[in-house]
Amino acid sequence: MREELSVAHSIISFDSLGDLLSEIDDSIESYSKLTKRYEDRLGILLREAKESSDPKLQAVSAEIGASSGQSESDQQEKNKKKKDDKKPDVEERGWIVLQGGEHTIRLASGTDSQILANEVSLLFKVIETLRSKTAALEASRKMLSELTSQGFKGDRRLKVVFKDGLPRYLIPTSQSSSQQQKKFKYGEQFRLAVLK
Repeated sequence: MREELSVAHSIISFDSLGDLLSEIDDSIESYSKLTKRYEDRLGILLREAKESSDPKLQAVSAEIGASSGQSESDQQEKNKKKKDDKKPDVEERGWIVLQGGEHTIRLASGTDSQILANEVSLLFKVIETLRSKTAALEASRKMLSELTSQGFKGDRRLKVVFKDGLPRYLIPTSQSSSQQQKKFKYGEQFRLAVLK
């Protein structure tokens, strides 16, 4: 995956549509590997919390079970009440907010079980984000692969504007990738002779 894709907005040149599709395939593979790694970590944490005799880890298991045992309508009602109360929500508990200008960083704090619960909560969010980004990349790849059947010349050079790792704008150029510009051509014949 190109490092430009880690920037929020980037413009990348590609020699052809095939090169762009290959880059998208690499991104999909990278996101899939990350998702798998985080799912493995989450599974380990959940198993440890469930099977452990440590009261701290059991508290994490109970916290996770309580939050995942609610129905969707119960969670929506609870969220509505939270908004009305204007109290710090559950996500703010267990975090120290470091603020510098418009940027904030949250530092997990509290007991070991609270810190572990925060990690589990963040892993769920990150995994969901990676899954949605993978799905968006797969949809983009499908749309782009269908361009050639709609009359787009696949051998044209492209400039692609990416936003958050997803292709947003395609700017085809008038050059095809087969039109290699020849800068210099050397065609000299040399004769070798022995020096005396």
